[in-house]
Parts: sequence; structure tokens; C-alpha cells
Amino acid sequence: MKTRVTTILLIAALVIGTLTSCEKEEEITTIKNIEDVNLKVTFSNTKAINGLKSDIPITKETPINYFVALKSAKLLGQNGTSDFELFNEPDLSSSFVFDYTDENTVHSLLKGQNIPEGDYSAIKIEIYYLQMNIAIATRDRGVERRNLRIYLSDDAETEGGLHQRGDLTQINNGQEIGWLLGEGQMPNMDPVAPRTAAYTHPHNGAWYNFAGKNGKDYGPFGDMNFANNSPHPIYHTTVNFNLSGNGTNLVLNFNVKDCWQFEDKSGDGVFGAADIDPIKPTKWHMELPEMTTLVE
Repeated sequence: MKTRVTTILLIAALVIGTLTSCEKEEEITTIKNIEDVNLKVTFSNTKAINGLKSDIPITKETPINYFVALKSAKLLGQNGTSDFELFNEPDLSSSFVFDYTDENTVHSLLKGQNIPEGDYSAIKIEIYYLQMNIAIATRDRGVERRNLRIYLSDDAETEGGLHQRGDLTQINNGQEIGWLLGEGQMPNMDPVAPRTAAYTHPHNGAWYNFAGKNGKDYGPFGDMNFANNSPHPIYHTTVNFNLSGNGTNLVLNFNVKDCWQFEDKSGDGVFGAADIDPIKPTKWHMELPEMTTLVE
């Protein structure tokens, strides 16, 4: 009988504060003149890490590359300024996918549009998935670099797709080859397809339970707090401007340092089947990026 692996996940809150003025009341920071809106990823800067609560030390890893797939992006206006939509794609297959291998890579969200001058105080983005390259230890092939994709939104209900919120899949050469971290993973942590093969019992076909979520409707990533705060079908978040610097280019920065966290029960520094304990559930956690804004 395959080993039952229970995943315990905590989702870090994305909290972006507003600047406090010299007055007693807080004021919303705005920017009037925006020539471009850029997206970048930071791999090395320190940030506050909530992390897992565990009796043993938690190992943290920063991915060597990072992908962000956005459905839409919208600047939110204040003081009579209308919201300005940068883009809004109809489905996952046409979403904007941004690839980052270093901190010098910057992608424009503007697509040549002219943003009307006005008071803009936040940016709202809808995210289909996050993807990153991390190390996985196998029994037979040593340590492998894997491209793992986390679906924050589902496409099964509205687009006739195959994915539910919280699904984890492996990507090889740009192609999705199977689902990961269901219960009863193989010794080499190989991906499994179709989805039911990864998330159901092999003997009776019953769906596994992931941190209180039924595998039929949710993948192993995220707890019920994540599920309840991810509007169906698109996950979205609003980042209030907490601006530093001077300029007219708005930069949305994803900080992904130490975002992959796990109990290294084998002591080899890499997550794999050897870390899975059939008696005491293995803990792992992929932290959502910390998002901040600046102007350049």
C-alpha cells in the first residue's frame, strides 16, 4: 500500500502598508504621472519570512528561476481618477507569462498604452499560476532540478481545463507532464497523470484530503484560508503603493527569497521521498511572494 503523505501548509499573508504622513491621519500614497508599469522578481533581498511551525529545523530554498502568469492588471484610481486596465486576457492559455532568471530582468505590463494622468494608489493583478525551479532528491537519479507550477486559479470550471486551485504540476521543456505531491508519491517523486492518478486512492478511487480540502476541488498547495480567500476562479491581490524613489516608471517587485520551505528529515538539504515520514506527516510550504512597489 502506498505511503500516505499528509501535507501541512501555511499561507503567508501579503500585507502591504501605506505610508504614514506627518499628520495624525494616514494618507494613501498616489502617483500621478505613470509612463510605464514594470514587473520584476527579487531573489536575494531579505524579507520577513513566516515559515512553517515545526519541532525540527526548516530548510529554505530560493528558486533559480521564476515565472508569473497574469490574466489581468489594473491601476486603481483615487480622488476622481478612473481605474485604468493595462490588460485583461480571456483565458489561461492567452495569459501573460513573465520569465525571470535574475534580478536584472524587467518586463513591461503596458504594451504601448498611454496611461492618463491622475491619482493612482494601487495595482490589482489576477494570477493564474506561479512557476519556479527547485531541487528534488530522487532515489535512483540523484538530485534533479524541477520546474514546478502552482495553480492559484482553476481553469476546470470556466475553460474546460484540467486544473483546480492548489494544483502542483511539473513542466518539462515548456510542457506540463503531470501532477505532484499527491499522497503516495513514487520514490523518485515523479509526476503522475492524469490528475485523478495523483489525487485519488489507487484502490477505491476516493479523493485524498489536503489540509482539510478535498482533492476533487483543490490541489495540495494551500490551506482552507487560501481556498476561502481565492475568489473562484481567478486568484487576485491588490498591492497598495508604498513608494520609494523618484520617477514615472512604476515597478511591481515580487520577492521570492526562501519561498520553498520543508522539513529536511533525511538531512541531505534537498526535498525528496526520503523526507517523507509515514508516522509523522511531512511539512512543506511554498510561500507566496512578497509584493512591493517603487518608482524609477
